[in-house]
Amino acid sequence: MKNLTLMLTLALAAVVVRASANNAMVYAVHGIPGTALGAPTTDLPVDVAVNGACVAALNGLNFGEIRGPLPLPAPANYTVEIKPADSLTPCSQATLLSTVVPVTPGINASIVAHLTAGGAPKLAVFVNDVTWTSPGQGRFILHHTAQAPAVDVRVYRGDGNGRSPSVPVPGFANGAQVGAEFRPGEWQATLSVGGNVVFGPATLKLQPKTVQLVYAIGTFPDSFTVITKTIPAMR
Repeated sequence: MKNLTLMLTLALAAVVVRASANNAMVYAVHGIPGTALGAPTTDLPVDVAVNGACVAALNGLNFGEIRGPLPLPAPANYTVEIKPADSLTPCSQATLLSTVVPVTPGINASIVAHLTAGGAPKLAVFVNDVTWTSPGQGRFILHHTAQAPAVDVRVYRGDGNGRSPSVPVPGFANGAQVGAEFRPGEWQATLSVGGNVVFGPATLKLQPKTVQLVYAIGTFPDSFTVITKTIPAMR
């Protein structure tokens, strides 16, 4: 979680910020429900410390939050610690998770605190393709970061009757990422297991010349949810 929080803070500078040759642009995603870390409820606000220093922008980070983008000097290795939030003395509580995150110059990345398919807390780094899209197109990047089995994803327009565009992603497993370009507008997304829809349809709204980051997080079915972040494509 800490790593996640750190990346979220870095990502917070969110408007059109271009990474310099020595910076990485990072988004942080908090995808671990509090119950998986011993809390009585799904929400578990956390504070994040990086290399031993508390990061104020990441204090009180909640499950389901995405923060960023933030510039991170690179190349470098960052030790990220996640602790239960303390509004009076941030980062004073015992460490819940600690991870070393290597950062490469010039990349755009998401650092996601999430659960594996077996329910173990994990920090994963995904490199985001934010290059300029084809004319009149936008890009979805889907991430399976939930405690759930492999699913079949279907992204489609209209009512799903087969006459409108439809893009299937079979066997989408925990820890995987997939991206594709689509026409702007409203799309529907469903998740299926064994031919049965277990989530959705959820509406995704895509704008031209943007990249929409889509994360499945939590534990299925109790705290499972899908969260998104739209960022500009870069020339």
